[in-house]
Amino acid sequence: MKKILTILSVVLTACATGNPGEGDTGRIQIDLAERGHAVPESMYGIFFEEINHAGDGGLYAELIQNRGFEDSTVPEGYRLEGGELRPPALPNHLTGALPSPDMKLRWNTAEIPAWTLQQTAGSGASMYLNREYPLDPATPTALCVALPTQSRTTVTNSGYWGIHIEKGKNYRLVLYTSNIGRFKGDVTVRLISENGSELCSHRIDAGTGKAWKRHDATLTPTDSDSRARFVIELDGQGTLLLDYVSLFPQETFRNRENGLRRDVAETLEALHPAFIRWPGGGIVEGITLSNRVKWKETIGDPVKRPGQYNLWGYRSTYGFGYHEFLQFCEDIGADAMFVCNAGLGGQAAVGDACPEEELDLFIADALDAIDYALGDGTTDWSRRRVENGHPGPFPLKYVEIGNENWGPVYEKRYDRFYKAIKTKYPQLTIISTLGFGEQHRHEKVDLIDPHMYVSPEFFFEGARMFDGMERGQYGIYVGEYAVTQNVGDGNLLGALAEAAFLTGAERNCDLVRMTSYAPLLTHVDDRAWSPTLIQLDAHRITGRSSYYVQQLFAHNRPSYNVKNVFGQPSVSVEVRGRIALGGWNTDNEYRDLKITLADGRTVEADMSQGWKPQSGTWTTSDGSLKGSGPDVVRRNLWNTAEPFGDCTITLKARKTAGAEGFLVYFGMQDEQHGYVLNIGGWNNRSTAFQRVSDNDTPIIANYTAQQIETGRWYDIRIDIEGGHFTYYLDGKKSLEVYADTTRRFIATGYDDRTGELIVKFVNAAPDRFSATIDLAHVSNVERLGRVVTLSSQNPTDENSLDDPRKVFPVENCYDGFAEKFNYVFEPWSLTVLRIRTKIKQPFTPENNKTQQ
Repeated sequence: MKKILTILSVVLTACATGNPGEGDTGRIQIDLAERGHAVPESMYGIFFEEINHAGDGGLYAELIQNRGFEDSTVPEGYRLEGGELRPPALPNHLTGALPSPDMKLRWNTAEIPAWTLQQTAGSGASMYLNREYPLDPATPTALCVALPTQSRTTVTNSGYWGIHIEKGKNYRLVLYTSNIGRFKGDVTVRLISENGSELCSHRIDAGTGKAWKRHDATLTPTDSDSRARFVIELDGQGTLLLDYVSLFPQETFRNRENGLRRDVAETLEALHPAFIRWPGGGIVEGITLSNRVKWKETIGDPVKRPGQYNLWGYRSTYGFGYHEFLQFCEDIGADAMFVCNAGLGGQAAVGDACPEEELDLFIADALDAIDYALGDGTTDWSRRRVENGHPGPFPLKYVEIGNENWGPVYEKRYDRFYKAIKTKYPQLTIISTLGFGEQHRHEKVDLIDPHMYVSPEFFFEGARMFDGMERGQYGIYVGEYAVTQNVGDGNLLGALAEAAFLTGAERNCDLVRMTSYAPLLTHVDDRAWSPTLIQLDAHRITGRSSYYVQQLFAHNRPSYNVKNVFGQPSVSVEVRGRIALGGWNTDNEYRDLKITLADGRTVEADMSQGWKPQSGTWTTSDGSLKGSGPDVVRRNLWNTAEPFGDCTITLKARKTAGAEGFLVYFGMQDEQHGYVLNIGGWNNRSTAFQRVSDNDTPIIANYTAQQIETGRWYDIRIDIEGGHFTYYLDGKKSLEVYADTTRRFIATGYDDRTGELIVKFVNAAPDRFSATIDLAHVSNVERLGRVVTLSSQNPTDENSLDDPRKVFPVENCYDGFAEKFNYVFEPWSLTVLRIRTKIKQPFTPENNKTQQ
């Protein structure tokens, strides 16, 4: 516990005794005898992907960037054009379409990234890449440094935007040389501070032969610098080949070779993750299938790992490979989740696929990965694990088939993977990448994995997302989620929205078994995605406010939920405005639009007049209103004399061409404010209500799986009652949501291990909230307990490397708990109350017999 408090919070010595001076504005009733579902230990984990230099330059402790000189290698089949990388023209397995001509990826245009040459005496020195004499076939590129005349030159590596060096600490150097060009002279390696002073040096004997020679040394700097550089100085004449120039701090996490940066690993460990997911993410599929992560190339001697350019715009060494991932899971007590490829390239990228007859190779590759982790040491790949220094099995528990894959090809392939893996490893949990409601597309599924990158409004309204979802022989793993819209680089508002979402996930833990925020890490000097949970540079690291939300939920996971009833002042939602019809990149036809008002009156639309097209091309014929391109979004406003409030909307709709379904707008105050029912959206996979607000359309959770057929007429009905929306398709109720404007949320549970009631309360509002809290069926409530509060004065406040504790949890003792007490929750806050108490079972005849 001491370590947790050091990482998590500031402990104040004075104990609060209450919150006087606030009137009651709410009531929370908690019945500890009303036991809910057990909260699984797997509930809160972490997702790792090589993005934003999360591994190289982040968690992985290597200090030299482009250590193997492979970063300029163009992936096979790709081409450089205008300083950007273009993928090969392969057909998408769902559409048959070739990649868009606009598809391009980041490329480092430096000739030799992270390395520079400077001549300090003489002239004519040069450096260039050489592939004629490889150190290893997997890593064929070396650096050739040529000094045609007697001279002195330096080859400098900048590290990952600086090399963090600490005075008196030891750093392990490995590099290889080949004296292929008869270099004669001195070779010295140095660590140089940002201002140019030498921190340490070491002479190297380059030898006289062509054969590659390994050099090992320990460097101990005499001073510290967070922006140091690594320098190789050649003083002489001739040509020398260099390869695999590696520098590690001796003090890595658990002091492992080829290890992890200690402060980053400890920051992840402090989350108490139940599991870690690896290797991603989009890089599992790759830009194309050939560009996917190949786990077998990420194990063994780091010198022999070829690395891989990834879709986030840089080459990864995969020094933090499959073995290191499994070892890290074991070191911190987390279960491992391996994500394998289903024979599909990234469907959000090129989307190619292997031929069906080659799928068995991908299934065999996944089985080999499982064998590496779990085999007894006598099988092919488990022997490799033993050879790599780990005799026993690793804690692999989950296998996910693909990443963000969908469609009939994936659905059938998942079923084949599932059968093959379960036959051999029935104890493993197998995860599908299909989303909400799509579990029925598989023969059998353990967990589905919907991903959500959303606005704060989505999660505030989505705290009830799981309440009404179908239960069955499946569970949900929310494998990637985050508030990414309208929250800067990750502010408190976004974190509180995520906390609201987690209260709903925890309350519905019979369905939601696992969650993990994504992405995890970003190096601030190379950011391809924002926000992330944690940010770092060469020497600093800090959690965003979202990090502390994750930590508070994980550290305060109850054994099981207990019932609460939360009463607060209601906020009425009035929906009043006009109606519009439309489509997203889809040609649609609408007719028989009728509005039934709350008083029973009806208004029928004339589909041939009274309409105001706002985008797209619109025509009328035979009583139908028809919309088509060229605009992606097509919208036509019914320009009635007065707006509609509570009502029932009915109409018929048919898709004639295109990728998605229908858009039915209502409550439109103007072109930018109102609501829309998006039927068959998101590649014709899901239906949801959305709020239209200043070019943003956050989903009003929840949503449902749904596909719209081309050429078929559908009957659509929408009931609107304040902020309560109900949608029917062909007479069947499909979706019900509440456009809730209250932003206070609660989760309650009991911790059997400590004998404490745990209350997690989100107040995402600008005012304090005072609540009377009644505890039922309790005894021996201890007055003194603990309170942890994460808050700040402004919801836009963000943590940064320069101000890492602007939003930071504070822990206090509290001397005012009782069976009934009052508590005032701070504005813009997540609060955790831990109340030590015993449960008193209600009187029943069965209890009475037991007592007698």
